[in-house]
Amino acid sequence: MQKHRRGALPLFAILSLLALPAAADIPAAKKPMPLPLPDLAPTIKCPGTATAGQELGSDIAVWVENKSGVPAGQFALDLVLSHDAVVPVDYALYSSAYQEDVLLQGGREFVSSLAAGAKASVTLNGNNRIPEDTPAGDYYLAAVVDPGRSVREGNEENNVALCRIRITRPVVPDLQIVGFAHTGSPTGAPPECRLLVTVVNRGPAAIPRGSGGRVDVFVNGTRVDSVDLDGTQVEQSGFHDVHFAYDPADPDRSRSVISTRYLFPPSPTSTTYRCTGVADPANLIVELNEANNSLTRSEVIPAH
Repeated sequence: MQKHRRGALPLFAILSLLALPAAADIPAAKKPMPLPLPDLAPTIKCPGTATAGQELGSDIAVWVENKSGVPAGQFALDLVLSHDAVVPVDYALYSSAYQEDVLLQGGREFVSSLAAGAKASVTLNGNNRIPEDTPAGDYYLAAVVDPGRSVREGNEENNVALCRIRITRPVVPDLQIVGFAHTGSPTGAPPECRLLVTVVNRGPAAIPRGSGGRVDVFVNGTRVDSVDLDGTQVEQSGFHDVHFAYDPADPDRSRSVISTRYLFPPSPTSTTYRCTGVADPANLIVELNEANNSLTRSEVIPAH
């Protein structure tokens, strides 16, 4: 009987190994091809200059191109004001006061779809208003496409387009109510305690005379007086007059005190009243900031 040596392979096993293909002859497994995706890219044109508080409306023009061979579904487009060229691809927040990367008022639009390879103009329906308190300076106006990331794209790095815009401050008045006071308790029968209101113009331009501007005065929610800014109830002198433009070297120059017709009722004890002043309630005077014209404050009136 023939014996095999320890460790030797049988002949049939050696022949099987010789029949195996070389590693180079084995085809490599193919990687799956990535699915094609849309690719949205905006373009924007805007005015070179604008005034704080200005409504740009359709003075802005925006286009969006789908650079892919795949159509895109609905997406949003935000119009954002930024001090620098770094604008996040997120839904911008609207604020009536300026903040970095602020959404313009009415500055969000929605596009229902965009065909493969198409470039379309975006209809701007909003007023696209710049916040009134935006400081003067150089800014970027950005068109941010698909800020909500609702469309999965092949390239997510080209969703922001920029244009340069210089913001200036308008040369107009800016009325503000800054405080309340009372005349005290002069001697008399009965002693008089009259409500006083202080108004100031903090804008770079004078208030035109004959404007029709008024100051409405409320006590505990009831209107007690409406004072013509040109009338005799407003303290006007060569030193202080709300009609003057604001002067940083003499900040009190454009301040006036209004002596209202309202008398606090006599009381043996001190009483708290809620006083409100509203400058130019009918918006007859064009102002730098129309959102700072009122002041409400509790006033403690002493016994009188």
